[in-house]
Amino acid sequence: MDPTKRPELADFAQHIALWRDRYEPPAHQRADDLGTHPYLGSAHEYQEKVPGSAPYLKDIHVFNPAGFVSFGLPIGDVPSIRRDVPTIVSRITHDLFFTDWALHETRITSDNIAPDFDASLYAAAVWKQPVKAAVS
Repeated sequence: MDPTKRPELADFAQHIALWRDRYEPPAHQRADDLGTHPYLGSAHEYQEKVPGSAPYLKDIHVFNPAGFVSFGLPIGDVPSIRRDVPTIVSRITHDLFFTDWALHETRITSDNIAPDFDASLYAAAVWKQPVKAAVS
């Protein structure tokens, strides 16, 4: 559960916020092993220990038992698929779209239309006001 012990995270594990970085339990409730779990965001993403030090961490979502302490529920098992996967997919979709927002906005508002996309391709699909018959 401790990201500092995972070889695949070795290059940046020191930047991942852990529960012990964010919460100090009362002495009678202390369990040091729980403090080594990552402190995850609402879409199961890693959080930075120091804001601004590793912004790429928000793009890494944890769907395994390491998320147990953050959510208080088993993560990565069959029942959690229905509960957690839509949240993770929604956040990834949101992040991908808004990462490219400037590109989308330019494409939508630009007068520069690709030559192979002229009005004849979509003109029939544009809604037209029905013509009213003249009453005599």
